[in-house]
Amino acid sequence: TRNPDKYNKNAERNRMRDIQGERRRIHDAALKQIQQLAALHDPSGNDFNIGPVVEQDDGSIVTAESNRKRQEREAAKAIAGPTSLAHDEVAPGKDQNPIVRSESFLSQSKLKKPSKAQQRRQAAFQPYAPPPKPRIPEGIPTPSGEENWLELWDLTDEQIERRILQAKRRKATERKALRIKQQSGKTERREARDEKRKIYRDIKLIWKSIKEDQVIERTRLKAAEDEESKKIAVEINNVERRIALDLCGTLGFTVANTPGAEDIKPRALGMRGKEVDFDAIQAGDRPGNVVSKKRKRVDLGEIAVRAHESLVPVRDDGNAADNEDFIQFAVDRGQDHEVLNYNHKLRRKLRRALDGAQVQKEMLVRQRTLEYLEGNGVAAPVELTTSAKPINVRGVRILENGATETAKQERLRARVELAEFNLASRELRRQAKQCAIEAGLRKHAALTGRLPLESISANESSLPPHITASAAAVPALIAPPHNKRDAHVDALDDRSGESSLESHDAREGVEKALRASVD
Repeated sequence: TRNPDKYNKNAERNRMRDIQGERRRIHDAALKQIQQLAALHDPSGNDFNIGPVVEQDDGSIVTAESNRKRQEREAAKAIAGPTSLAHDEVAPGKDQNPIVRSESFLSQSKLKKPSKAQQRRQAAFQPYAPPPKPRIPEGIPTPSGEENWLELWDLTDEQIERRILQAKRRKATERKALRIKQQSGKTERREARDEKRKIYRDIKLIWKSIKEDQVIERTRLKAAEDEESKKIAVEINNVERRIALDLCGTLGFTVANTPGAEDIKPRALGMRGKEVDFDAIQAGDRPGNVVSKKRKRVDLGEIAVRAHESLVPVRDDGNAADNEDFIQFAVDRGQDHEVLNYNHKLRRKLRRALDGAQVQKEMLVRQRTLEYLEGNGVAAPVELTTSAKPINVRGVRILENGATETAKQERLRARVELAEFNLASRELRRQAKQCAIEAGLRKHAALTGRLPLESISANESSLPPHITASAAAVPALIAPPHNKRDAHVDALDDRSGESSLESHDAREGVEKALRASVD
């Protein structure tokens, strides 16, 4: 708090400055008021004891002297034109020599003029010579709704000081009333703010649930896409292997007549100490399945009945019904080997062993074929250089025409998806903020008595339908991946259909090259 009794050596000076400033404001306001009247009744200003006045294009009223000075300044500025330097001249303060540049900067800083605000402040402190007092002729009324500033022209210092104190008290009273008004509605405003935040939070929870559902769906689609990609890679590899094996058969190299192919045996991993007769099983129709070569069911008639049964006597306990012998299977006798449990894990393991052995045999056939072609000086066909294992590129999309998405297309798609996501999110936030603001206003109106409480309770029961509809209608914030299998079925069919033509062309080319080498 300020101490009014504290000594201030500039108190008298500040008091006189306030009085002088207030008197100058009164004189300026009175002159402007008289100029407005003079522009309507006497532009020459003789009847009002002022100079001639002029109305400008924007409707403002100024004296003829100030208007003439403004026109002179504009004419001088137009004659001078834009200031420009010659090519060889150097702008002041831009010398190449740093010493000269620093000296010019110091010289300019010494000659720096005060700002316009400083000039006005200094001019206000200068002694003030009041202009001649204007007058209002008889019969000309003052503007209605405005204070008559001409009546305040001749106020004394005490009256002006009293006027200043009244203005200060009036402003202090207005500030106090504003603080009381602000504090009186603080509770209602806080409740309205809480209501607005609650509505916005509820809408964000709706977005969160939608986003979680989309993440789950995206994970599911990605897993399905990876699985389809693996299947497609396996199918493509099978087609390539079949084409290569047919080409080798055309040249006379098969698995049956290739030396060393029969020595390659399947080898199952992680089955130490267990004997598996791979000659008795073969690959099934479905992936990861093996079946018996002889029969699918076990003939129980081949097992000797006496090898698993024995007579066990039972002691007499007085019960006639239990004094008979019965047959009991002896688990520990009659079995001298471990029976393998052909569950799905073992079947997949055996199927992988069979497939691996078959691939090794085919690669051996390819190797013998390539050695034969190289010995005859014939270029190896592309079909014999394909990979033996499926090539699965994860994370790369395949377009509807069967082509793989390039890096540039992927970047463009990501940018488009991000732009769509930002637009949808911006629209959702705008709707949510608008809904929250309306809810806060309804709450404040209900608490202040401007709105019945029944309406606010009805509105609080549920969120506006357009918010939930917009959230549900947002284009999936993720782009669902294409179905690779559907996109590649036609391409794979075309490739398998054309495989015969391609292999036929390759055979003809190899035969011609061999005939030429023999000739």
